[in-house]
Amino acid sequence: MKTNLSGQVEVLSALILELAALFPGGTQQAEHWRRILENLQTHFSEDRCRVAVVGTVKSGKSTLINSLLGRDLLKRGAGIVTAMITRVESGSRLQALLLFKNWEEVNGELNSALSFFPSPMLLERKGAFDIRRQADRELLVGVLAQVNQDQLLSQDMMDKNYVLVQSFLEGYSSIQEFLDEGRQRLELSEDQVVRHQQMVAHEALAVYLRDARLTAPFPWPAQGMELGDCQGSDSPIPQHLAQVQNYLIGADLVIYVISSRVGLRQADYKFLTDLKRMRLWDNCVFVINLDLNELEDATAAQKLVQRWQRELAAFQAEPPVFAFSALDNLLNRLKQQGVSLTPKDLGKLLTWESDAASTEFSRNEAARFEGYLREMLANRQTRLLLSGSLGQLQTVSQGVREWIALQNAFLSDNVAAFQTARERLERRRWPLESLMSSLGSAMQGGVQELKLELRQRLDRFFDFRHGDIGPIITRFIENYEGSLETLEIGEQVSAFMSGVYLVYQTFQQRLLLFLTEEINLKILDFIRLQEEWLQKRLTQVLEPLLSPLQDALNLYYQEIEGLGIPATAPRVATSPWTKPEALQPKLFSLEISLSWRIRSEALLRFGINLVGEALGRLKKLWRKQASKPKPDRLRASLADALQTIKTQTLGEMAASLLDYNEGLKFRYFFPLLEHLAQSQESALKSSLTALLLDFEGFQEALTEQSHQKAERRQQLVDLARRLEQLETASAALAAAASQVG
Repeated sequence: MKTNLSGQVEVLSALILELAALFPGGTQQAEHWRRILENLQTHFSEDRCRVAVVGTVKSGKSTLINSLLGRDLLKRGAGIVTAMITRVESGSRLQALLLFKNWEEVNGELNSALSFFPSPMLLERKGAFDIRRQADRELLVGVLAQVNQDQLLSQDMMDKNYVLVQSFLEGYSSIQEFLDEGRQRLELSEDQVVRHQQMVAHEALAVYLRDARLTAPFPWPAQGMELGDCQGSDSPIPQHLAQVQNYLIGADLVIYVISSRVGLRQADYKFLTDLKRMRLWDNCVFVINLDLNELEDATAAQKLVQRWQRELAAFQAEPPVFAFSALDNLLNRLKQQGVSLTPKDLGKLLTWESDAASTEFSRNEAARFEGYLREMLANRQTRLLLSGSLGQLQTVSQGVREWIALQNAFLSDNVAAFQTARERLERRRWPLESLMSSLGSAMQGGVQELKLELRQRLDRFFDFRHGDIGPIITRFIENYEGSLETLEIGEQVSAFMSGVYLVYQTFQQRLLLFLTEEINLKILDFIRLQEEWLQKRLTQVLEPLLSPLQDALNLYYQEIEGLGIPATAPRVATSPWTKPEALQPKLFSLEISLSWRIRSEALLRFGINLVGEALGRLKKLWRKQASKPKPDRLRASLADALQTIKTQTLGEMAASLLDYNEGLKFRYFFPLLEHLAQSQESALKSSLTALLLDFEGFQEALTEQSHQKAERRQQLVDLARRLEQLETASAALAAAASQVG
């Protein structure tokens, strides 16, 4: 349907060019029409349907995307510190774009990771680390060698800060020259895309990446689709979940991948609840990624689908569920393309195909799922048509039709009659143009009032003492006690460093998780409510301005009818509300992480000072109270350190929430308000200008000989016939779109 509309735009543009050639002196109106149509075509080409592929770690998200692409493209590592979503866009050829962090960002993450790091070598440190300095790299190697790695194990994996520092050091020599040149973009052609796979799969290189984007041809029509390969929803790192949330803000569809071997776990239900709170549940589709090695038969697969539909019905009645093996779908596609499979993969495929019924079920389900995606994409494009694109095309068509009719009528009159008609129409046109010229200033008054109202609403919500989330954050921090009683503590003063590091890291992770799972969602809900309120208030600002415009347009069209030309004034109304794809609110927990990285030197200094002073007090206490059990002394000192950290964090949170509030105003809501107001003003002026007739070039045609006039009239009749065919097709497209929409 999008292609049909694009074709109609091209046909109408060609008609306008022919019409302009008939009256060379009157090209201004034709140029305005063509600009409207060019903007429509640009809108079509830039439109993206964003599909987030989510699920727990190792559920098969990357394999699913590879199977949809029909190529083994995504090779993600299982690293624990790489917070990055790989985006794959539909395109005519395979290519990749890698975006790198700059040295300031790298050093910020490095110093933030070293806060409270359990190494005595850091206690003498006076300033921040810069990985570009050889002495700093050598010191960091010593720091990593000194710490007790056994104490940095959590959730069966190495501490993320240890891995982060280690990865930065390991990858430095490979990336140093590239970043020293000030380059942060690396574009890879089809024969170089293997470098993308090497970068994202190798932790020591991936830590230097900020973003990775791929463009690839799809084996089925997917123009405008973007697939986002998201981190696992059960990742132990809160920043990963925040990154996924950030991507979901602009998602049109969510594909939730469930491993048939694992099923739905507590982490899944928590994330599904978050999706519902984000108002994304109606846009979710579920894929059960079948393990054909464990599947008894096709009947068992059908029972799995029924089971998960029953479980998911707690969130939504009759959720769309598909069950197939993403790996079988991928390997089968590669085999059909003539790609040489490894003996292991070929063996899997042959084993699965020996159970014809199960394999047939899986592949039929995969085909049904791809059909669902195509239908979803087509329906979204249809909603795009109904949201204004088709209306703009029809407005231009109406203007062209009325212009042709007026030209034809004037070619039958003399110059005097033409001048009279022109004066009558321009007398009616002037009030309309005057109202249009004052539209911007009239709207700006309303915009300024709305900015003041917005400021007050945001300030109330984000007030740290009395707002909606500040007191919640305060209670969490004040009530946090950690698990000091269960913390294993040695009997040496040096054990304090490892203890305070674990206390700090646990507190920071719990706080970030709380901010991500609770505060982010509360803020997002507040943002959505303000967006709805903003559209409602802008409509109220616009309504008093539309009535005079409608009256003036009605009078203008009455004059056109008085000239014997059938015409009806269209309704003057607001356009559909849209916002730029690039304009999205930032998540609070991500802004907090960024703030900590920016202030990493201060955090590093705070940690060093706190540990140094506490160690000094401990050594004195050790000598004075030798009879008291040493672990108890250490535990008491850790409790004091935690209280100091909590006090410091409360101050950080108050400042961060204030900064976030101001950033949300000036980087999101105010630009959004300006955009919405400007787009409404531009749409109104553009539509009305498309209907106003331009008389330039007419008088020259009236002075021609009779046979020349007859020739022009014949050309106009031909243009009118072709335009009528176009309008008939446009009406049919509108009828089809309304049924889908």
